[in-house]
Amino acid sequence: MYEESAFRRNPDVSWRVIEGQAVLVHNVEGEIEVLNEVGTYLWEHAGEPLEALAGNIVKDYQVALEDARRDALEFFEALIASGALIPAEG
Repeated sequence: MYEESAFRRNPDVSWRVIEGQAVLVHNVEGEIEVLNEVGTYLWEHAGEPLEALAGNIVKDYQVALEDARRDALEFFEALIASGALIPAEG
């Protein structure tokens, strides 16, 4: 389950935003993930309060708050499962 600031970006994942989409390169596995605009926003703000992130998504994309919250949570859980995000130290 997502807890704010409970994770950080994995230092073994290089990333860059190209034309509004984050490209994540899992250096050890050699895998690449390309994130859409909303995913890029969430990646860039990972660890910030979920409510604030969902609220910004609602403003920018005219979706329901509950949908934005649920989708953001699922997205962070997927990044944790892929190893792009790892538990924060200390």
